[in-house]
Amino acid sequence: MDRRDLSAGFKERLAQVLASHPTGKGQFLRDVGMDRSALSQFLSPDSDRLPRAETLRRIARVSGVSVDWLLCLENAPEGRQEVAESVQIEKAVQADGSTPLDKWRSAASGFKLRYVPSTLPDIVSFSPENVPDARGGGVENVLGQVSLDDMDVEIAMPAQTVRDLSARTGLWRGADPEQCREQLTYMAGVCRQNYPALRLHLYDGTQTFSAPFTVFGKQRVALYIGDAYLVISSPDQIRGFAKQFDRLVRRAIIGADVVHEMLDDLAARVR
Repeated sequence: MDRRDLSAGFKERLAQVLASHPTGKGQFLRDVGMDRSALSQFLSPDSDRLPRAETLRRIARVSGVSVDWLLCLENAPEGRQEVAESVQIEKAVQADGSTPLDKWRSAASGFKLRYVPSTLPDIVSFSPENVPDARGGGVENVLGQVSLDDMDVEIAMPAQTVRDLSARTGLWRGADPEQCREQLTYMAGVCRQNYPALRLHLYDGTQTFSAPFTVFGKQRVALYIGDAYLVISSPDQIRGFAKQFDRLVRRAIIGADVVHEMLDDLAARVR
């Protein structure tokens, strides 16, 4: 392949990357460290200029593709993923006391948020004053400050989590029965009042397992690993996690439209 063909192929692939980048052209250029004049030259039909190797590597890393794909040397965007450094670990609480969740939620505004919690999700949980966290000590607060006017929220979790709460077993062994009853009643009310903007699906945890993760629109996936998040920003991998979430929804034994009825029933059974 001569330089003109290589440049023409690169222009086409770079245009695809720009069109699909979740945070827009400006953020893409900042992440790559490229100015707009250089981008214009790379895309100009009158130029056969190609980026230097280091710039190619940064474009590949930011966009989650391979250098070979950018140069039309292979057809699969992810290639062997040798240069797609799209995974990192971020602390749940930063050194200054802040959390990356605020930034992630803001970036995903207007998109759907898909959430598999480690225990009760905070949007349907409450913790009365002087009472321990109703989620059994969970520290995940993925949905804090979420406005259901700005985004749809879909949650998938094992039915066993709420059944344990009703039976006061597992994380809630020995918990105050009145607190468990109030928690389930509150949860039912939130699901009833906010459907369909908020949709909670319950699957059978004895048949299906999932690690806790959140898909923040098209921007990133965050897997909860205790006091930190494993963050994935490759577009292909984000789509893969979205499909995994959809599989959990298809396996639900209690649908989002009737989950409040089950929760009210469980609340009535607390002893």
